Amino acid sequence: MEYSEGEHVFYPRHGVGEILGVSTQKCAGSSEECLGVHFVQQNMTLHIPVYRLGAVGLRKVMTRQKVSKVFEALKGRARYNTSHSHKERVKHYQKKFDTGDPLELAAVARDLARLSKKQDLTMDEEGLCRNSIDLLSKEISITKKKPPTEMRSEIETVVFR
Repeated sequence: MEYSEGEHVFYPRHGVGEILGVSTQKCAGSSEECLGVHFVQQNMTLHIPVYRLGAVGLRKVMTRQKVSKVFEALKGRARYNTSHSHKERVKHYQKKFDTGDPLELAAVARDLARLSKKQDLTMDEEGLCRNSIDLLSKEISITKKKPPTEMRSEIETVVFR
């Protein structure tokens, strides 16, 4: 297994967590080897079956080089289509968000933040934008060893320019 105890990882649905270790969990009469991940922000621990780690999108937190690419993406040209209905946009951006890929999260944050300057966003669009920025700021704060609030402010400065 490529994860070690105490290491920080990223889970697309919950953000940054810390590896607790591998344990055997019983569920519905069978035993599974599971990786324990604790999410401090939500005060929650998940036990993910080892064979499902790839399917759920668990990955190591991004490197400094990846952080640089994320900021390049955040500064890049927005690509949104105002001719699409808000439902089509939400569906499109939700797919990107669900991947958990930092560059896709950056694209969601950038596009929706810039679109908000041209027109009002729906609650779903605002939520996707806010959640993308939130997940990025928490993950980048681990890599850069800075407070998440500082990273959130830096990201917002870039996307809402």
